[in-house]
Amino acid sequence: MTKKKGPFQLLIEQQPNLTPQLLREQRVALMRTIQTLRGRPLVTYATNIEISLPGIPAFIHPQDIVPLSEVLDSIEGDAVDLLLESPGGLAEVTVDIVNLLRPRFRHVAFIIPHFAMSAGTILTMSGDEILMDHRSSLGAIDPQFMGSDGRPQPAQAILTGIETIKREVDANNGNLHPVYIPILRNVDPGKLQSAHNASELSRRLVSEWLAKYKFKDWTTHSSTNAPVTPEDRLSRAREIAGSLCDHQSWLSHSRPIKIADLEQMRLKITDYGKLPELQEAIWSLWVNLHVMMTSANVYKVYESESVEFYKIAVVQNEPAQVIPFPAVPGSLQTGAQGASAKFATAGIRCNKCGSNYRIQLNFVADEPLQPGHEAYPQDGIFKCRSCQTVHNLTPLKMQVEAAARRTVLV
Repeated sequence: MTKKKGPFQLLIEQQPNLTPQLLREQRVALMRTIQTLRGRPLVTYATNIEISLPGIPAFIHPQDIVPLSEVLDSIEGDAVDLLLESPGGLAEVTVDIVNLLRPRFRHVAFIIPHFAMSAGTILTMSGDEILMDHRSSLGAIDPQFMGSDGRPQPAQAILTGIETIKREVDANNGNLHPVYIPILRNVDPGKLQSAHNASELSRRLVSEWLAKYKFKDWTTHSSTNAPVTPEDRLSRAREIAGSLCDHQSWLSHSRPIKIADLEQMRLKITDYGKLPELQEAIWSLWVNLHVMMTSANVYKVYESESVEFYKIAVVQNEPAQVIPFPAVPGSLQTGAQGASAKFATAGIRCNKCGSNYRIQLNFVADEPLQPGHEAYPQDGIFKCRSCQTVHNLTPLKMQVEAAARRTVLV
């Protein structure tokens, strides 16, 4: 019996013939399938974690509010599914997103095909329903701070470390062990307060949203059949928020929290793995998104059936290395000066594959191309013949013009 191919394998096999438009058409078809099965519109808010570049906000960020608002405006009804893929981000921005969702929709469900970590988990707690399967993960909500070594550090780990030192000092009649002196010298009191505030914000948001939305229809205790009071809802919400924010429990901010972990906290999760048709459609949609984002350097997707917005990271390749070549008769070698030369010869080496090229930059019109040379491109963009790496040769042109004190014609 031949094993059925998965959506990732099928897309990889089709990839040479795939276009962004074709991928989009496939996603729309999958969205319609999910919408039919769920009986409500679907919106996608996804981040590509494989793009981590300076200045690229590949996390929950204030810039997400406008496009996400436009996508939400494109759908109708008082219920919505939001497919979320996020490494986390700014907890404060989750407040803005919840303020887009909750005044408009009576019922909000979050679908997590892969993961929604940190601030993504905080956002998920504002839903009436959370849909996951065995592949899905949420994450701890303890905030992160950038340490002195340039690495992110859990805020709670900082606070716990200080509390440990304080207990040891109290136990030793106020005497501080010398080993702690260099550590405390690097402690910023403002950072400590910020760490405390950030942890408290995460707890409060999760506690408030769980009690207000996730638990709003929880009316009877399953064990006793006693009525559930507002205080019961808030107490349960605070317990869950405390568990999600407890760094000592998870030991790593990036540790995945699965369905079983959440159910152990007494948080009800809809396991869509028990619904094979829905599971296949959700996973196929996520795979399509992953392939599209990876192949096109897309780091954010905001999508409904009728509206789509993408944010693309423009990756700047390192400039080709300029290398010397022997002078060609009638030419000006890079770095020399001469008023009679008709063109300049510049050597470049592709920084990716090491291929060498001779670039001809003309000072006069209609100068024929010399053997073994490449013409300077009109737009200044040269693509390596071997590896297809794109190089911007505009700085090279400026260098030649400065050396020759003449203008290169393109």
